[in-house]
Amino acid sequence: MRRKSKIRSAVFSLAVCAGIFCAWCCVLLMAGEYYSAQRKLNVSKQELQTWEACRSTKPSYFKSNAEAVSACLKNFNEARDNRWMSLTKEQLVGLFVLAAAASAVGGGLATWAVIWIVFLSVYRFLRLLAFCFMRHSGRQVNS
Repeated sequence: MRRKSKIRSAVFSLAVCAGIFCAWCCVLLMAGEYYSAQRKLNVSKQELQTWEACRSTKPSYFKSNAEAVSACLKNFNEARDNRWMSLTKEQLVGLFVLAAAASAVGGGLATWAVIWIVFLSVYRFLRLLAFCFMRHSGRQVNS
């Protein structure tokens, strides 16, 4: 009975560690995506401000580079319309918490499932080996 308790507590500890690791990875990946989108928006905004300053100081240069200006405006609109930039801070925090909790639960459950499947597979394999060995040794005694 104590052996089962020790195994369960070890599996539980491993599942908790796996859940924490999964939550950590999920939050880091989401934060990377958010900051990448924010950086793209900041770069596009700065480039657009540069073109705006150029329009007021050098109108002929601005007009000759209309294609570059339209590409810059297009990039800025894409960066502004990114799904990460459309979220409020409260929504973003809620999304991070929800994703961390879901990935922690998923990681923990996956660890439990894998360990018990492996444990039961090894147990059944050893039982089959024991059965084959007993059956084989029983034939030798009868001979």
